[in-house]
Amino acid sequence: MMNKGAVHTDQAKVMDEPVLSVQELGITYLTMGENIPAVRKVSFDVWPGEALALVGESGSGKSTIAYAIMRYLPGNGRITRGKIFFQGVNIFRLTVNELFSLRGRKTSLVPQDPLTSLNPSHRVGEQIAEILKIHLQMSKKEAYDRTIEMLNQVSMPDPPVIARKYPHEISGGQQQRVLIAMAFCAHPDLLIMDEPTTGLDVTTEARILDLIEEMKQKYNTAILYITHNLGVVQRLCERVAIIYAGEIVEKGDVVSVFNRPSHPYTLGLLRCIPKIHSKVSQEKLDAIEGFLPNLAHLSPSCIFAPRCPYVEDRCRSEIPPLIDIGLNRLSKCFLSKKPVNSNKLLLNREKSRIESGPSSDVCKEALLEVNGLKKVYHIRKGNLRAVDGISFECKKGEILGIVGESGCGKTTLARCIVGLAYLNGGKILFDRRNIGVISQKRSKELHQKIQIVFQDPEATLNPQKTVEQILTRPLTLHSLVPKGERRKQVVELLESVNLNERFLSRYPHELSGGEKQRVGIARAFATRPELIICDEPISSLDVSVQAGIINLLIELQKVHNISYIFIGHDLNVVRHISNRIIVMYMGKICEVGKSYELFEPPYHPYTEALLSAVPILQPNVIQKRIRLEGPVPSPINLGQGCPFHTRCPRKIGDTCVHTPPLERKVTPSHTITCHIPLKELMRVKSVFEYGKSNQFSGADDPPVN
Repeated sequence: MMNKGAVHTDQAKVMDEPVLSVQELGITYLTMGENIPAVRKVSFDVWPGEALALVGESGSGKSTIAYAIMRYLPGNGRITRGKIFFQGVNIFRLTVNELFSLRGRKTSLVPQDPLTSLNPSHRVGEQIAEILKIHLQMSKKEAYDRTIEMLNQVSMPDPPVIARKYPHEISGGQQQRVLIAMAFCAHPDLLIMDEPTTGLDVTTEARILDLIEEMKQKYNTAILYITHNLGVVQRLCERVAIIYAGEIVEKGDVVSVFNRPSHPYTLGLLRCIPKIHSKVSQEKLDAIEGFLPNLAHLSPSCIFAPRCPYVEDRCRSEIPPLIDIGLNRLSKCFLSKKPVNSNKLLLNREKSRIESGPSSDVCKEALLEVNGLKKVYHIRKGNLRAVDGISFECKKGEILGIVGESGCGKTTLARCIVGLAYLNGGKILFDRRNIGVISQKRSKELHQKIQIVFQDPEATLNPQKTVEQILTRPLTLHSLVPKGERRKQVVELLESVNLNERFLSRYPHELSGGEKQRVGIARAFATRPELIICDEPISSLDVSVQAGIINLLIELQKVHNISYIFIGHDLNVVRHISNRIIVMYMGKICEVGKSYELFEPPYHPYTEALLSAVPILQPNVIQKRIRLEGPVPSPINLGQGCPFHTRCPRKIGDTCVHTPPLERKVTPSHTITCHIPLKELMRVKSVFEYGKSNQFSGADDPPVN
């Protein structure tokens, strides 16, 4: 039982029993004639006013548990053991009508994929209002007013307009916010959130997390929060359960587990994450090697043994119990009760740091030059300026990061560079040649030299082609390898992204998310390019897979000395991989600098807000809290002033509204475009304050009790 006194809520309302109690749960899927034990003996409780995080890699059973709680399991899934109690009632004994009244009113689920969860034939507002009418018996006007209120609470721009739109007419991030509004509108007792902020930028994520925290305290809501973002767990949740391949391997309060992880898998997850305070870029991350086990053929051993750096002989022949290690913590590891000798692991860690240190000198010669680039979309209401006259360059052998909120123009810029969108003004020079034309008009040689890795590999890999056919196609199109040597070249490409020959015959649906992204990267490298655009290539991946992809990109860049434009909304990841970073807002550049320069004052006020919204893991780092208020301006009518003035916490008056901001040089490599004088910006304190004592020991210490 948890220490309920640790929960931030009105203690008078705390019940004597948990809102949700999962006891010895077992779930099996029947697939291809085999029974797959996806979840095995999982137990946990969630109390009123508490957020419990369920953390683990894709395929570990997190979503399966969520759907079992809601009794939404697919037809081939069945409960093989255990019980699930909601407010003391066994949900397996509820009738269909009782379940219907429970869902939406007392329990809500925010699923991971919003587009498949929203009805495409109904307007967004109607779908929220329907819940209010059915479960709270509201009138049509009352339901409409509450709908607009909820859309406003989840930071939707112009809620009355959004309410009239269909799901396909709004962005993925806006779809996710609609689902969150639907989940909260009836004030449920239990809220299950399955990766609810994965597709959101950091500022929107921060607002949503604030909303969840507020709702949790205001309505005493119990929250089961499923995620792979450990920074979000650190910020939102009181307790955490680490799940691996269908088994809970560690459980306890967040601060204790993250400070002193007792299971090697937890330690591995923590080491995968770039450190927010590190000034070293392109350092090799400690990715967890290997893959999840085949659940159809489990052996009587520790399920993590094949990937564990601390494995012992008994780990391969005995199943460790989930034992109490004190302080309300449980761990499923033989080593949980004793320290282990981690010298070997730490030695390997230091070696990898040396081998993969920061990039050597980046060539001063520009490979890509963008001058005054404009991209305008002509829509019914007017001209939408997606990219508004920006200029920058990417040097040979450089990794240039681009960050900003959704809708700032990052992806549109990428599409212009690769020729997937027409330009409405400006020039793009590649190796001093003007390439500002649509893809169909570009030469075969140019297609070979500029490649792109998309955010969603699922949508960019042909589902009817094998991996071998997918990777052979660019080799054939560009006549890079004789026909008889293409298979050998494809195998070498796979090996370069840490896949092997066994993957040649597989189709995309037979690959995990990380494996698909690796195939996408291999395809980009197949043409031997000079520039690769990486458009959010890791935003939807687990931290363990993410670390492997980051290491892979850095390693391939060093080997081939090519340039990257790395687009992302996770500033910490972009800082880690990039030499320089561009910060974009509403189609314009507001700050440019070397990666470490953007994490230290002076900041552009927008950059400062982005940094304050990054979920960080280290509890010894105090983070300034800045939330952007005010309306997001319309890209159709931005006006002549600073586009950030409607939300800027440091706005200095009409000058910001009517006058274009000035470009100010901080250093030769660091530029801020803002009206605020540089001396005043330099007086602003750092977003991050680092504690004197290193409370977070998970980065270097072995599992201990």
